[in-house]
Amino acid sequence: MDWSIILAGLMTAALLVLGLKYIKLKKDVLTFEGKLERNMDALLSGREPDTTEEVEDTLFGKCSVRMNQIGRIWKQKEEENRASREELKSLISDISHQTRTPLSNIKAYLSLLREETQPDRQEEFLNSLDKQADKLEFLLQSMVKMSRLETGLIQVQMKTSDLCTTIRKAIEEIVPAAAGKQIALYVECPDRLRLVHDSKWTEEAIFNVLDNAVKYTQRGGEIHISVTRQEIFTKISIRDNGKGIALERQAEIFKRFYREPEVHEEPGIGIGLCLTRKILELQNGYIEVRSQEGEGSVFCLYLPESPEQNVENHKTENITE
Repeated sequence: MDWSIILAGLMTAALLVLGLKYIKLKKDVLTFEGKLERNMDALLSGREPDTTEEVEDTLFGKCSVRMNQIGRIWKQKEEENRASREELKSLISDISHQTRTPLSNIKAYLSLLREETQPDRQEEFLNSLDKQADKLEFLLQSMVKMSRLETGLIQVQMKTSDLCTTIRKAIEEIVPAAAGKQIALYVECPDRLRLVHDSKWTEEAIFNVLDNAVKYTQRGGEIHISVTRQEIFTKISIRDNGKGIALERQAEIFKRFYREPEVHEEPGIGIGLCLTRKILELQNGYIEVRSQEGEGSVFCLYLPESPEQNVENHKTENITE
């Protein structure tokens, strides 16, 4: 037996097999390259990539899964960016509308003031100018708060202090608006309830809820503020007997720039409750609402309990009467 011939035949067969495998591998690589290129083009152009091989245990199948995940992420980000642009567009339109009125009024009152010679009428115009300036100041302050919220510049300074003092400061800010609508404010808070919290931003959070309560409560209504110490959280409840919130709107009220249709003529840009929620979350707290249309609303603000608590002399008082 000529072993050289057999060895040559085996080598020829091996080379043939390797050649066929190389041809198949080259074809597979070219096919993979073509599919990958088509799917990448689809992603770049915003179309859905090919998913026919996503379930197959192949290299392209695995790549297809990843590309589809990337595609879904891109699409989600694009939708979020589009929504943010629409929100910003709506915000700019709203601010433009709200600033146009006081600016026009200021110009009108200045023109009348130049022509008026009677002192009592001049005083009336000056008071009107002051009110329009207050409206502009409110809008500018709202824009600053919104920018802080958007850019993450809100930083809480946690210190142990009297929570009731924080609540009273927020109430003091809302008393003039409540008195203007003859709304009675009732406060029930333990004396010297010491809690670790950021008094400045917590006051802002409480004020925002009170401000909404005054806006949505009819003349002669009531707002009740109470504080309850629980096992894990201290709860601040703000209850009004206003118009209430429809169930389908309750998930919307904490979104940025959301405003109830009934108060679009009131000053504001719809960031109060969103800002309140952010402030509480930064202190490991949260906010919830319970409401029925026509029966008022209850907003509950929760701040985590701290070891240092001293509660004395539980009492209720009427602030406005």
